[in-house]
Amino acid sequence: MVNVEFNKENIQRCLCPGCPVQAKSDCVMDKLKKLKSQEGGTPSPEDVPEVYCSTGEATCENLDENQPCQCDKCEVWKENNLDKAEINYYYCIDGKAR
Repeated sequence: MVNVEFNKENIQRCLCPGCPVQAKSDCVMDKLKKLKSQEGGTPSPEDVPEVYCSTGEATCENLDENQPCQCDKCEVWKENNLDKAEINYYYCIDGKAR
């Protein structure tokens, strides 16, 4: 089983916020605004619209799975060898890496 750590460093390097799958989601945009205004420690996973390979499916429901996923361009994805994971794309819809 793959275990991607949910931490501030991975949150900052994650490409999910710019992913076409999430681009038109008001829910995701609201979470990103709140996240940018927070300071301090690591936020809770349900407040973060990213690092789904670690946390699992998105809590926002209006994602567009017809759009291309960009996970294979992500440093978090590469460093954790997620190309070899059971699920290796669309973590926001299919759940965390396994």
